[in-house]
Amino acid sequence: MRRLVTALLCLAALVSCAKPGAAPARDASSGDTRWVTYQADVTAVRVSPDPRSLVLTVALLGDADGCSRSPRITYFTEENNRIYANVVQDSRLSEVVGACPTHTPGEVTLTAPGPIAGRLVVLNQEPWKRDGAEYRRCDPAFGCDPMPADHCDPAWISVAVRGMDVSRHSVGSPEGCDGAWLVMTVPFDPVPCGAEARPGCTPSVNVRRYFLRWTGERGWATIASSTEAGCGRVRTAAPAFPRKLCADLPRP
Repeated sequence: MRRLVTALLCLAALVSCAKPGAAPARDASSGDTRWVTYQADVTAVRVSPDPRSLVLTVALLGDADGCSRSPRITYFTEENNRIYANVVQDSRLSEVVGACPTHTPGEVTLTAPGPIAGRLVVLNQEPWKRDGAEYRRCDPAFGCDPMPADHCDPAWISVAVRGMDVSRHSVGSPEGCDGAWLVMTVPFDPVPCGAEARPGCTPSVNVRRYFLRWTGERGWATIASSTEAGCGRVRTAAPAFPRKLCADLPRP
């Protein structure tokens, strides 16, 4: 009887020390894995000899058996002269830490009921536009239209403002631009009291002047900012900045 009581006490102690809900970390050797469907990123699109098809290059999880299988097209539809499709893959080890550290290229064929011709193709919610024998991914800022050749175009200026630490409602007001250098004022928040002014809120819009340099594919890059009249500190940061673009400017 004493032995039975002792055994029961030991069992109770073990149960009380257990952590409910705790689960061992998954690893490749435990066998506790299942095939799950994931997006397969599209890295290139090219025209096929079949006018109804395109060949997609996709990035597949790699480096181990079980990282990826069955790359394929899902959710295919045609709407407003566009083709929409999702590209996916199955993986058994994607959630296992360190099991699939690399990517390997794979191919998937997208086939439409009729000729694709020059229609826009939206893959995993990213639009691609035909450019000769291949397709190019549309730019996140400018979409599928060509980027403006004029660096002073409002579209380029809007992109520059979106990259600043200002309100999403802020809009840049160019004061001088020659294609290589840009100076503009940007309010930190044009609606500090909200679209409809809150009771007790006194609007006070802080505006700064920004000086920028054209950097090529990345667009405009900020050199300096100031709340002073004229060129402020930009000539110290970039002596080549043209004085004619800023010398006579009042305080922002």
